[in-house]
Amino acid sequence: MIDALRGTNMSGSTVRRVLAVATALSVCGPVALAQEPQQSTGIEEVVITAQKREESLQDAPIAISAFTAETLANRGITDFADVAKATPSIAVAPYPSSSNTLILFMRGQGVSDSGQITLDSAVGLYQDGFYIPRGQMVTFDLADIERVEVLRGPQGTLYGRNTTGGAVNLVSKKPSGEFGFKQEIGFGNNGRLRSLTVLDLPKWGGLAAKFSFLKREQDGYVKNTGPSHDFGEEDQTAGRVALRWDTGAPFTADYFYERGDLDSTPIYYTNPALVGLIPGYSDSGRPEDHTYRPFNLPESQGEYESHGLTLTWKVSDALTLKSLTGYRDVATKYYQDYADAFFAGFRSYDDIRYHVFSQEVQAVGSLNDGRVDYVAGLYYSKEDASHFENVTITNLFPPPVLLTKDRDVTAESKSKAVYAQVTWTPPVLDDHLDLTLGARYTQDERAATRTFLISFFGFPIAQEPAPGLVNSNNVESSRFNPAFTANYHWTDDVSTYLRVATGYKAGGSTESADIGRFGITFKPENVLTYELGLKSYLFDRRVRLNAAAFLSEFDDMQMFFLASPTDNSVIQGLNPGKASVAGFEFETLWQPLDTLSFTLDYTFLDAKQDEVIARAGTIFDPAVNPSSPYQVGQNIKDLFRVSYAPENSVNVGANWTFLQTADSKLTATANYRWQDRVYQTQPAGKGVPGADLYSQPSLGLVDGRLSWKTGFANDSSLRIDFWGKNLADREWYSSAIGIGGPVAVGATPPGFFMHAIAWAERRTYGVNFVYEY
Repeated sequence: MIDALRGTNMSGSTVRRVLAVATALSVCGPVALAQEPQQSTGIEEVVITAQKREESLQDAPIAISAFTAETLANRGITDFADVAKATPSIAVAPYPSSSNTLILFMRGQGVSDSGQITLDSAVGLYQDGFYIPRGQMVTFDLADIERVEVLRGPQGTLYGRNTTGGAVNLVSKKPSGEFGFKQEIGFGNNGRLRSLTVLDLPKWGGLAAKFSFLKREQDGYVKNTGPSHDFGEEDQTAGRVALRWDTGAPFTADYFYERGDLDSTPIYYTNPALVGLIPGYSDSGRPEDHTYRPFNLPESQGEYESHGLTLTWKVSDALTLKSLTGYRDVATKYYQDYADAFFAGFRSYDDIRYHVFSQEVQAVGSLNDGRVDYVAGLYYSKEDASHFENVTITNLFPPPVLLTKDRDVTAESKSKAVYAQVTWTPPVLDDHLDLTLGARYTQDERAATRTFLISFFGFPIAQEPAPGLVNSNNVESSRFNPAFTANYHWTDDVSTYLRVATGYKAGGSTESADIGRFGITFKPENVLTYELGLKSYLFDRRVRLNAAAFLSEFDDMQMFFLASPTDNSVIQGLNPGKASVAGFEFETLWQPLDTLSFTLDYTFLDAKQDEVIARAGTIFDPAVNPSSPYQVGQNIKDLFRVSYAPENSVNVGANWTFLQTADSKLTATANYRWQDRVYQTQPAGKGVPGADLYSQPSLGLVDGRLSWKTGFANDSSLRIDFWGKNLADREWYSSAIGIGGPVAVGATPPGFFMHAIAWAERRTYGVNFVYEY
């Protein structure tokens, strides 16, 4: 491990910190051995459904991480952002204008502008098998979750479009049919409150029901000096009803309905360059700090509603049919005031609404005495969305300027697919070899219409629609995505696999295209991945070691160019690029005792922009920007990079039950997370001066948790957790927006010369009480 860490670009002090944490965790072993001399009975199996059927985590020949309910509780993971932070292959950041929206990348693939309804992410998010297409409201609390599965790499066969980076499955706990009650309540600094109530009712005539209610809130961590809301507030209320019909017959039905409200305020941006120019200006934005002047910051409000119906018919022991019908409706309005961080007053208001309906039919079965396992299905989805945005820009310094932009976009998309995957165990090599072949055929349609008005001091200066200007577009495409896997079981505990997989991200258009250019669209982005993996239990199943080495090649890469030399908000999406991402991942769990375990997860990414062709109508085109030294058709790859792809990411953790009696136990959990510098935009390549200004610096954070759990005679239990995050109280910022550009414009030289940054909340801590019956 020492040599591996020294081979990275981590500084010497960082390597020493990682090794110090690992050493500190390892020395706990002898103490635990003295306390409890019994060896581990072995690592518990984890059952997943990532391939549409139940199987062991170790039997699935794909790169996958699984978090059980116990793991989530031990690590204090309560929302999707926490899941992302616990997975080294995922890079996550808050969306600049909305705290209830996430920027999510996996293996260097995602989408930076989650606020546009005319384009899609590269990481699929699924809840109980139902696709969540947009990043809005995905910061919801993971209330009553049984398991989270993180599938890394393209999942184009079983999951379809928009999974070139991977997919995440959130699996909820089903009604048990027996009476159960759970009450969680927690308190923490900055006004934190989290309350979760779960009531599981006894089965009645074959019908089981479960009810959940969640309340979660926190105060803002940057105080507004005016009477309006603080920055960083959150107030979430949600409820869920889950029903299960099961009489013991071959037919079962599962239905859920959930509704939630999520109100928040955004992160607070500062600009170090303004210190000294504006009296009293501070670029801190840390806890207990406040804004440098009052801001009118309304509360951003959002609500969501979801229905899911899964019908299952076990035709025979060798065939199961499923129907999944889902509907999700989201409406969110969010406000942001960038607090003069761009040397101008910059305020935005967004109103995004969408609803999506999906229907999927699956056949899961086996043939030939279990030598052939198969999954086949049909899929249909339809999404309708709208996005209104108002932007107001004013000058900080004379002369006065008032510029407003009002943009209204409506979009509709449809997707139809047929897929199948077959795994065959040939009667050779003592049945140690499994061969899997899968394929998916998809047809996509997307149409969008836009109205756009730009006003100066209230007088229109440009608008759309207008004679001769195109204000609508349509994209149609079809894709065939095959996949092949060869998996060899060397022993019952060790297997290796070779996987070749394909995937694509759907085509679309750019909401922020210039007036008259909304008709320009981009094609789907394609990926081909080669992956060699290892799944293993070692040392009498006291160690679980899983690893994967991969190479992903991207073609027709969707990239977003500045398209105006005078307005950095004018962006054009095109397909000018090719890229490759090579990487290595491993996940290790060592459990020397039943009461002691260690984890070490590591991801290395070598992301390269292989080709970027300068396109007409962008700032690289001399006809648009006379200062550009480039020509249309020239390869300008050195100006770009694959964003959100840190070279090294490490998670080190330990869980130790160091005091145990017949009814009680005391457990300590510690985790350290390191992540290299993360560049948060594409045009920040090595050839761009000041590219580091558009990035989040390397950081390492330590979290800890102390839990006491005791049981009672009536089979109930009480758990008390004392927790802390960022225990070292490290200062770091979660978002950076560079000011400047990759190419000279007029008298402004190329590069980024300053940035607006959003400082993250510092140390947080609290206590939780959990009662279960």
